[in-house]
Amino acid sequence: MILTALAAILGMIPLAGSIFWGPMAITIMGGLFVATALTLLVVPALYALWFRVRSDETADAPAFHPQQMESFAGDLEPIRIAAE
Repeated sequence: MILTALAAILGMIPLAGSIFWGPMAITIMGGLFVATALTLLVVPALYALWFRVRSDETADAPAFHPQQMESFAGDLEPIRIAAE
């Protein structure tokens, strides 16, 4: 997401010097920058506030245990697709 927004913002730089397209390019660049910042900073903060996520709760969350994955018996057959 960041690279996509950055590519679009940087792609508007040549248009920013134009008299005709310049104001639109600057507006698009600013809007993409603000939207990306809101998506990366404000949305996760609002999620944490809304659902009352605390750091002590995330410390107690179950983690990935490789021992549990080793105990999995790989006896399952793959799903057959009709195109095969």
